[in-house]
Amino acid sequence: MSAFNLEAGKRSLRIPAEVMALFPALHMRAPDTTELIGLSDAQWMSLLSFCDIAHLTLQMAQLPSEGFPQWVIDRLRTNLADNALRFERVKATYREAAAALDQAGVEHIVIKGFTQAPDYVANPQLRAQSDIDIFCPPKSLGAARMALQAIGYGTSQDKASHTFADHDAILTRSRDWRWKGNPFDPEMPLGIELHFCLWNERVSQVRDPGTALFWERRAMRTLDGFSFSCLSPADHLAYLTLHILRNLFLGEWIVHHVHELAVFLHHNADDEPFWKAWVEVHSPSTRSFAAIAFYCARAWFGCLLHPICAQEIEMLPAARRAWLQRFSGSPLEIMFEKNKDSVWLQLNFISSPKAKWKILRRTLIPRSIESIGSPAVQVRNKRLVQSGNRPLWQRYAAYLISRSATHARAGLATLGRGLHWRLSQQFASFAHPANRPGVD
Repeated sequence: MSAFNLEAGKRSLRIPAEVMALFPALHMRAPDTTELIGLSDAQWMSLLSFCDIAHLTLQMAQLPSEGFPQWVIDRLRTNLADNALRFERVKATYREAAAALDQAGVEHIVIKGFTQAPDYVANPQLRAQSDIDIFCPPKSLGAARMALQAIGYGTSQDKASHTFADHDAILTRSRDWRWKGNPFDPEMPLGIELHFCLWNERVSQVRDPGTALFWERRAMRTLDGFSFSCLSPADHLAYLTLHILRNLFLGEWIVHHVHELAVFLHHNADDEPFWKAWVEVHSPSTRSFAAIAFYCARAWFGCLLHPICAQEIEMLPAARRAWLQRFSGSPLEIMFEKNKDSVWLQLNFISSPKAKWKILRRTLIPRSIESIGSPAVQVRNKRLVQSGNRPLWQRYAAYLISRSATHARAGLATLGRGLHWRLSQQFASFAHPANRPGVD
């Protein structure tokens, strides 16, 4: 393991050395591939496996490759070529789905995916995409589902798998395609996710900062020869930051979202008209939510920030700034060992004691368990577990034991770190000269 010092807080993180080597290479202001060049073949294999899961392979493929092993260069070039072909499938899939929705009279917008190009990723061919995310007003959700079912889509997902999702069960088509270990396989079919909200207040217990207005401000865009309706530029940025915050609360991996955000922030740090419009469109609440993601983008990838972004970070409530200074590396550590440090940030957004207790209980004692036949039983932290020829019941027992142990260990560690953090905050507050008792 290697230690990585964040921009703020200077807290060492326990992350594999080969993964740590990637962060200097992806630094926006002063990229440096020196540490990557020094990796062994075994470390390169580990890093590539991680990047495939974390959706960073195509970002790494754009780095200067001088000094990389030839087999790594060849592998990355193949990934780029495959994903370029895959984007043709993405376009064809969306066009067909959009035509079905239009024929059914269902208005919709596309979120995430190829809409990130060109502001958050230079080219849609340089972004991995496994499904198409579509949002339509909740009242149209049934009609949208029926329209897609009419062209062959159906659901094939356990209910527990999307308990906290912002969309219905993923719609897929039955195909003869089989997984061959290539996440950029041009032949891999795409699923479609029908989103019913842009911020899930029921799941987060945090009040919606204003996403209801996003639909009214939607815009049309053209990309690589096809058109689609999507969020306005100012709302697109707000949604991405909210999506990062949502996934942070849920303990999901956010590194690729934060990298894309960092790209946008860095390249638009001098765009005065955009930031002026962004402030005018969004409430202080929305901007304060976004500041959490802005902080992570700067801390992890060294991007430039427009003064408005830096000001929003400085205006964060003291407790949220303190959490970022202490725990903003936790979302990186969670990719290797589960932690629940984000619960202390989430609780700071909630005023209701009942809602706070609900979140704390759900975080420390999760109740959803995959069924014995679920593919998730063979997955640990997004990594496939080799089970050999063991019977299904043995694999399920191993899953239950591993899950229980992981959550118990993470829960105890979270309570300990949270208590230490709060006590240190109280001590720092008391130790400040302005807060010491006076002497008459």
